Amino acid sequence: MQYLRAVGQINCTWGRFNAALGKIKKEQDKDKQKQLAREILLPIRKELVGQVAQAHAFLLASITTTGGLGTVANWQQHLLPNLLARPGQELADILGEALPADAMPSDSYDGPPRLMVPTARASLTAGEDLRLKVIAVGAKVAAKGNLYWRPLGKGTFEKAPLEHVARSVYSARIPAAQIANHDIEYYVQASVGAGTIRFPATAPVLNQTVVVLR
Repeated sequence: MQYLRAVGQINCTWGRFNAALGKIKKEQDKDKQKQLAREILLPIRKELVGQVAQAHAFLLASITTTGGLGTVANWQQHLLPNLLARPGQELADILGEALPADAMPSDSYDGPPRLMVPTARASLTAGEDLRLKVIAVGAKVAAKGNLYWRPLGKGTFEKAPLEHVARSVYSARIPAAQIANHDIEYYVQASVGAGTIRFPATAPVLNQTVVVLR
């Protein structure tokens, strides 16, 4: 809900920006046009950039699936070019100089690190390996971790290492021979710097359950 409210706020600010831009472009005096752009348009631009950052913070804190990652891709590939990139260049052209840093979108994630498992398997076919993709969101350095698992509700946890795939993406696998057609529970834990992050957030008290369909 916070994300949706932030998107609504962005639309309102974008409307103000476009209305102001339209009026300023009609100004024939270039010096006056530049002054108006600096006094009116640039502050709205900074406001818009801050609101986009806030919306992304809410979005990246809440997505858990591949579909959610698609929403992030839609922002990056389709929305931001029209919302910030092209209007930003137009504003810079009017000002005759590059925009200041606080009027440009950040290219980094500044939120807290967390683990995301886009497809959290809840069932397996008998004889099937459990394979997981794990994303360490916000990890500034390579994460080191394991997939911990055991038969459902009993015994000690065994572990399978997270294998690095690319950037912040990892994979883990439990062979079917080890699962031996038992229902299992698992969680993923990784060390990022001095901190520890887990999936699910309730682990190791409440873990992800996988039922084997025999």
